[in-house]
Amino acid sequence: MNDDAVLLRRYVAEKSEDAFAELVRRHLGFVYAAALRRLNGDSHGAADVTQSVFIKLVRDASKLSQHSALAGWLYATTRNAAVDRVRVEQHRKAREQEVAAMLESVPSFEPEKEWERVRPMLDATMDELGEGDRSVILLRFFAGHRFADIGVA
Repeated sequence: MNDDAVLLRRYVAEKSEDAFAELVRRHLGFVYAAALRRLNGDSHGAADVTQSVFIKLVRDASKLSQHSALAGWLYATTRNAAVDRVRVEQHRKAREQEVAAMLESVPSFEPEKEWERVRPMLDATMDELGEGDRSVILLRFFAGHRFADIGVA
């Protein structure tokens, strides 16, 4: 009889933490090594994949308690989790490259040049405002008052 199956059944039937801890102890190195190979030496990614495999084992324990070869299930689950992680990472990198390309095409913000462009229009626009609106703008942006204080004023 397969010891892994016995431990899994014990975990399912009794919620035995000791049985599950023994399963993890037996298979942790194997799962981690498989993940590490699949992820080309990414130790943080391999740790994440390993954790996700054992979380899945917890979720599927009742179905797997009759499984004859837990190592095969662990290997396939590790492979699938690693493939998913690689795919997600590739998509993330592609999005980062898209954003970087978009940012390169946006002209850089230079406050001095913007101020030179806006300055001639500022006083003319302020002169066009009514007294109440002009007071609010002056209190907020020139005197630095909070909106609550402006409302009281």
